[in-house]
Amino acid sequence: MKQSAPGVRFLINAHASRQPYAGDEARIVSIASATRALGEFRTWPGYQVSPLWNLATLAHRLRIASVSCKDESHRFGLGSFKALGGAYAAGLALDRQHSPQSPSTLCCATDGNHGRAVAFGARRHGCRCVIFVHEHALESKIAPMQALGAEVIRVAGNYDDSVDYAKRVASTQGWTLISDTSGDVADPVAAQVMQGYGVMVLEAAGQMSRLPTHVFVQAGVGGLAAAVAGCFADLAKAERPAIVVVEPETAACVMASAIDRGPMRIAGELHTNMAMLSCGEVSAPAWAILKSRADAFMTVSDAAADEAAAAVADTADVPGGLALTASAAAGLAGALAAIADPAIASQLALTQNSRLLIFATEGIEPQPIGV
Repeated sequence: MKQSAPGVRFLINAHASRQPYAGDEARIVSIASATRALGEFRTWPGYQVSPLWNLATLAHRLRIASVSCKDESHRFGLGSFKALGGAYAAGLALDRQHSPQSPSTLCCATDGNHGRAVAFGARRHGCRCVIFVHEHALESKIAPMQALGAEVIRVAGNYDDSVDYAKRVASTQGWTLISDTSGDVADPVAAQVMQGYGVMVLEAAGQMSRLPTHVFVQAGVGGLAAAVAGCFADLAKAERPAIVVVEPETAACVMASAIDRGPMRIAGELHTNMAMLSCGEVSAPAWAILKSRADAFMTVSDAAADEAAAAVADTADVPGGLALTASAAAGLAGALAAIADPAIASQLALTQNSRLLIFATEGIEPQPIGV
């Protein structure tokens, strides 16, 4: 493992594979499953392909061929990419279980965005929704869930504690748990959440004249990163882009899993300004893909994520600039750190011909009047 700039750790995945994408991986997420999800979304009011911005000014500064940014800050009016996962999985669960005589109650744990997506799905189907948030969850994330009709309950501990709590309550109350993380590699709901995320890869592939050579994608429990890695492996086969998974230095459970070669749970408060990535346990279905389809793992500091967000806040390449949180800018922070370090850039074969893809996973929430 290499350590360079403050907060930056870098680990090449010696087990990365470009072998055919099939078996357990493809059962979790694939181009076929993402295509099914896309077909469903096309029937929803408000579906639009999210923008793919060409950040030419940044690419010129970094002396690479291109930087493309998939902007999820307005997806379904919910402010993040999570709308593609939680709402999709919620709909599938309710299609299987909903009965007018015994309406379902959906529940989940969240840092904010996944819960908002599940609440959106519950409202679409007219059922009750209960969301559990940990004691450190941002207040700004709670009102949007309540506005969608969800009951929001705070629980003691960190994000992973809220996940455990939601699982226990769902089991005792007979509620339908829509979780974006699971300790069971065969969990169908966690897989369906990831399949919804795969829509971003389908859209991006249709928006680009050439596929990227490198993708820097942020990770919390790993679901987004795995969906991106798996879909690109399925789409581009051996010519897939290099996938670099980026995490906060204080909440790097995916890197810990790579070091131990199995899904890990790390301890501590996991405090980071990248609040949506403050997760201590890797999802088993995500790890089933990342263990062989991620090419490298790296961490970045809170300061680096803030600087990355600032770097595109007023970019002339996007009308009005890109207003991103630190969580949304984490992938870009990883790319900036990698390019700035000659040793890391060499290991990743980052050159003047490289084409980068990053994901702006959420926008900045507007603050309520008077706050």
